[in-house]
Amino acid sequence: MGRLKLIFLCVLMGCACANAVERVVYGENSRLERVDIPVPYFEGKPTASIPGLEFMLKADTVDFWTLEDMIVDAVLAGNMPGELKQFQKIVFKTQVVDSVEILRIPHTVEILVLPDYVAVGNDDDFVRMPMGPLSAQRIADTLNCILPTTYLVDRIAEVSEGHLDIFPFRPLGNRNCNPIVFQDSNNAINALYKAKGYEFGQFVSGLKKDIVLTYKILTLPGMEKNVAIYGWHHPDGRTQQPLHVKHGNFYADYSHGVRLIYRTVIVDGKECDAREILESPALYRLLSDEPMPLKKATYAGNPKWIN
Repeated sequence: MGRLKLIFLCVLMGCACANAVERVVYGENSRLERVDIPVPYFEGKPTASIPGLEFMLKADTVDFWTLEDMIVDAVLAGNMPGELKQFQKIVFKTQVVDSVEILRIPHTVEILVLPDYVAVGNDDDFVRMPMGPLSAQRIADTLNCILPTTYLVDRIAEVSEGHLDIFPFRPLGNRNCNPIVFQDSNNAINALYKAKGYEFGQFVSGLKKDIVLTYKILTLPGMEKNVAIYGWHHPDGRTQQPLHVKHGNFYADYSHGVRLIYRTVIVDGKECDAREILESPALYRLLSDEPMPLKKATYAGNPKWIN
């Protein structure tokens, strides 16, 4: 496995997996296991309780980069619903194989994933917050997480416990980049949850496009100031948004979301570092279906695009 350190994961996964699994959802190549593993960063920290509405009233008054800092500060202070402070487990069999020795046979991969998109607020009043990739990466790094690849976004959608028809807003000028539309979109999603009988914390597809890791941004020269988005799955599995890399990293609209995956992943029962996998020419296709590895599996260090 090259420079990857492979050991059995005993503390993080073993103890949690000994607990009863509430339910298991199967996709074509994947399954979801409800294990409720706490996000280590939040353990022992006081729970902040700024309501989502209060945060959004402040968000309406500031520029993009100031709002980015506000989002990061709020999330890292614990201003997230409790369901977003624990991981669930998704297990899938790799289907991408080629001539590289390790990929000649399918492998079993386990990832720990937040069940919904990063939100600001508390259990009773929260808003799923669009943001740029630099802020998303700051949150991910602090929580020892990565952003998903398109391949991982599809694996998550594959085990959804429910499905919503996407709810788009008309793109009138830059209206859809305003925080008030973020809140309107979140309210629409919550209303659709209620109509379908879903509960927050379930894996439900059709909510958002994901900010993703891709070689088109993180490997190719000249793209360092952009953001990659992908997904927004229809109930039949189709994606509304193919991989898109044209927006600058100053751009976020109501349809964007941040899904976090714990950086420690399990491959065939052994612990691996997801970033090391994605940067390895021999291993990256365990977590990606792109034609090349990432030069770096992070937006950290990329420059801001200042208008």
